[in-house]
Amino acid sequence: MVEGTSKDKLDDLMNLPPHFFIITNIETLRAMPTKKGNKIVFPIAERIQKLCDMGEIGMIAFDEAHKAKNPTSQQGKALLSIKPKYAIPMSGTFLVNSPLDLYVPLKWAGFEQHSFYQYKQHYCVMGGFNNQEVISYKNLDEIRALLDKVMLRRTKDEVLDLPPKIHTVEYVDMNKEQKMIYDEVKKEVKSNIDKLRISNDPLSQMIRLRQATGYPGILSSTITQSAKMDRMEELIEEITSVGQKAIVYSQWEQMTAIIKQKLKRYNPAYITGDVKADVRMQEVERFQNDPTCKVIIGTIGAMGTGLTLTAASNVIFIDDPWNRALKDQAEDRAHRIGTKGTVRVITIVCKDTIDERILDLVYRKGKMADMLIDGKFEVKNKAAFIDYLLS
Repeated sequence: MVEGTSKDKLDDLMNLPPHFFIITNIETLRAMPTKKGNKIVFPIAERIQKLCDMGEIGMIAFDEAHKAKNPTSQQGKALLSIKPKYAIPMSGTFLVNSPLDLYVPLKWAGFEQHSFYQYKQHYCVMGGFNNQEVISYKNLDEIRALLDKVMLRRTKDEVLDLPPKIHTVEYVDMNKEQKMIYDEVKKEVKSNIDKLRISNDPLSQMIRLRQATGYPGILSSTITQSAKMDRMEELIEEITSVGQKAIVYSQWEQMTAIIKQKLKRYNPAYITGDVKADVRMQEVERFQNDPTCKVIIGTIGAMGTGLTLTAASNVIFIDDPWNRALKDQAEDRAHRIGTKGTVRVITIVCKDTIDERILDLVYRKGKMADMLIDGKFEVKNKAAFIDYLLS
């Protein structure tokens, strides 16, 4: 076991014992990039490839492979530079946002021979500025047929005897002050509706509207009342009073910092993108084994995949991600091997706000999945979709 710098890891690869497994994180591959002529090489990835060429490494399995979906990133380039005899990419959610997510896993496993440009042209309808923006998708029957041939898929229901998940929605009413902030932000968004409808990323421009339902203090120095935060504190009180633990998620670090402050009496563990890897695992260990640590708080991006948090019987979402797959992954930090009882998943929703529209479209009707994955997010649909969110 080597815990140290990238150089230490490279030295370890140079002096391997006769029989070995290497277990490392994907970020290791992109370490210490150097330039050779016009090409960027990655010494650790280069050494692993040499071990493959020598027959020392016969197989590489890559878990959470959906995280390396960008072939132009250093991580993507490093991974694609390694060609073992057997390459096995694994993921619970390969298709998170679009068919483009599949390129790197398929390419690395040897099932896709085209360049990324050719792949993109074949499966994407281009438009927008300089015809460089993806506005829709095509030929999806082909990619589905390919996946049917090369993907081994098993659902948890098929292979694990787990207790059930119970989903509940907690509806709350904003008070007068919070509603005033929400209405002001909504008015501002609507005043720019034309720009929003033609934007390549309209959802990101609604973040302030969604934050207003969570904690107005992010947007106002005077109004800090939050119906969601009040209900969250009541739920945590109920949960801990019967000896259970809880996970609390938000999409935004600003929100998690406020939640951490409000729940400090429960000795919370805390994980966001700014928490270093060693501290992250210490926080997981503390939540799992310290009886005084009743809650773990984190962002969906940093805490929603790759961790085991089975000490929790309850998962609370202060706000929903736009993508159902991300929420499923986050829920399953508690609902996995080691789960001892029913897991309750609670989503807190402000009535008569964008929260309800997201719940309706993404989680009840699956419309966002249609738009982003099945290629139906066309310009005409985008306008109707935005109008509905703001209705």
